[in-house]
Amino acid sequence: MTELSVQALLARSFALLTREQPQAHERILMPLAGLAVALKIDAEHFTAAFTSTQAHLRAVDGQESITVGTSRRTILEVLDDRRMLTEAVLSNAVEVVGPLEVLLRAHEGLIRYVHGAVRCAGFPSLIHQLRLTCADTPERKAEAHG
Repeated sequence: MTELSVQALLARSFALLTREQPQAHERILMPLAGLAVALKIDAEHFTAAFTSTQAHLRAVDGQESITVGTSRRTILEVLDDRRMLTEAVLSNAVEVVGPLEVLLRAHEGLIRYVHGAVRCAGFPSLIHQLRLTCADTPERKAEAHG
């Protein structure tokens, strides 16, 4: 099985939101416009950058206003309601660095993203694909055999 990157899945999610929930997509971009967020998810490093009309993914260039680091496993724990996002941040399972006012804007964008995502028919497939990528990681294989 070919493993999809989190970056590819996130790009698909933005495309789905644009197509299936255009008003939600516009609402997501309002607080995020002008922000660039460096994402480190396991071995993947990329940036989600936002304008008032689109979200796009690119290489990290050091100009990001926020850095977020986590793992696929932690993302699924939060999505599956096995771990609260707040607890994940406090325990450093999710590391977030940036100025407070920018973090508050990013949090608002994240909340709006989740609200749009739950209304998209295509999102369950993306979550399933994320689960498959988690099952293929060395950490998950060791966990399954240990």
